[in-house]
Amino acid sequence: MKKVWLRGVACLCVLLSCTRVESDEAGEREICFRGNVLELQQVNLFGSRAGLGSGDKVQLYIVEQDEEGLKLPASEDFYQMSSDTDGNVNFEDGEKHVYPNNPINIYGFCCRGMEGNPVDLSNVPVRVEGEQKSEDALLRSDFLYVKSEERHRATDEAISLNFSHQFVKLQFHFRTDTPETVDLGQITALEVLNVVREGNFDVTTGELTLGDAVEEIQAQPANESMVIVLPQKVKGGDVLFRFVQSGKERSYSVPAAGMSLEKGKLYKCDILINQYPGAGDKDVVISTRVEDWDESEPPIYIAFEDGQNVVATLTGVSNGVVVNRADLYLSSENKVHEKLNIPVIDNKMEFMFPREKEGGTLQLNKAHFYTEAGDEFDYYFKDKELLGDNLDELSLVAPKVGDVWGDGVIFAVGEVTGYDEASNSFVTNVGGVNAYRGRIVANASLGMKLWCEVKAKGKASSIGASSRYDGLENLKIVEAFACDNGETLDLYPAFKVCKDLGEDWYFPALNEIRWIVLHKEELGLEMGSLSYGSSTEISVKDNGGVTNSGSDSSFDKAMMNIWPVCAY
Repeated sequence: MKKVWLRGVACLCVLLSCTRVESDEAGEREICFRGNVLELQQVNLFGSRAGLGSGDKVQLYIVEQDEEGLKLPASEDFYQMSSDTDGNVNFEDGEKHVYPNNPINIYGFCCRGMEGNPVDLSNVPVRVEGEQKSEDALLRSDFLYVKSEERHRATDEAISLNFSHQFVKLQFHFRTDTPETVDLGQITALEVLNVVREGNFDVTTGELTLGDAVEEIQAQPANESMVIVLPQKVKGGDVLFRFVQSGKERSYSVPAAGMSLEKGKLYKCDILINQYPGAGDKDVVISTRVEDWDESEPPIYIAFEDGQNVVATLTGVSNGVVVNRADLYLSSENKVHEKLNIPVIDNKMEFMFPREKEGGTLQLNKAHFYTEAGDEFDYYFKDKELLGDNLDELSLVAPKVGDVWGDGVIFAVGEVTGYDEASNSFVTNVGGVNAYRGRIVANASLGMKLWCEVKAKGKASSIGASSRYDGLENLKIVEAFACDNGETLDLYPAFKVCKDLGEDWYFPALNEIRWIVLHKEELGLEMGSLSYGSSTEISVKDNGGVTNSGSDSSFDKAMMNIWPVCAY
């Protein structure tokens, strides 16, 4: 039985901008709602759009709150609502309802195929469709929920109902680098397996309780497919999905630690299927890679590759370094390949060797290694050809000064901990993984740039960028100074142009640029007879620099030649 303060007066059809109708006698205000249901349930599948349309139902519970505290919804608080094309949510009975004297709290949900007041609000049965090959099946599987974050008192504004998804969407995207051997038009089956499809939802708390039965969901077999599942954790080792492509069945099993599917999240599964011409036994290797995607769980990258399974051996690894995982960045005449998350056991790594043609080789350009101690380091290779015959060896001998490395030349090996003014040399730690750390200098100058603009606050102020051997430290100090003074790094062009080269690039400190100028022949740098500035402040007005002979000089925080460096 509805509360007396919610009385029918007239047909309700209200837009957000409408003026509320007030009673001449009591000044009562009509209760009106707007929801984001239409926006949330838009589906873009198979080239069309569909969503919650005019007349679709929303189950809403309007609970009057007295001064004694929060009251949970009961059956008599239920109001069937319908939406319209403008996003308004209106009372199904067509009557006008007005606010009570006390504030109200709102609870509600929207689920296609479920209308009317459930018997037990703490155990509303919910489920997802077992066959989700159409837009309508996806919408029937979606479940939206709303609960007041604050009490609502009589107002002329419509109450905004911000529903949220309570289930999980999986989006599958299939692609291939070998279209001559893989026909993505021949995906004939796609199933999500080992998931619970039914549960009970508590409208009062927003909590979901899963059932016990583990079942499968049939998805649309296409290059782009979507499936809605209940939030849950899939057991480690269980197959999450399988598909059939050109008559061959493939499947993906979750890692041993299990995989959590969190409510309100979209999981993008990017599936790469390749079939390379090669030698040796055929096998299927599955690798995963994760990265942030909005605020959801990271997307899942899965590679199914047929080709030659090869073993490569790491040699010359520095003492104290135990490599347990590797990312390889390779290239051939026509393609770039990434082999990610390759396990390394006893300095041996096994991975799928992709070939464009039988007998083809690959160029190894760079590797990123992960150590047992949790450290990471990059290693660059020059003219390293992999044959893919199980005899490939990757020498990880620690690099030395003068080696070409990444986008420059190494000028300091090891973790730089200081600078010895007496011997004019860097103090470094080369123990363990620090053997693979150091600094490089770019191959060319960036031309003339201002240390700072005339209008920058740092022009006539001491910033504190006083490090003589670590330009990266000076960069951080300048960035903090600019931020504290409402500026951007654009007002400090010499710092900005170096940083824009990429991660860990910076404007060198005084001793860095001095050492580089003194050893320019050894480093193979054409620095000419110019003087070069540094990021090191000498005084309020001046920053340090060096002449072409390596002698100290100074600049009035003005225009100077810039030669960038990078920590690796």
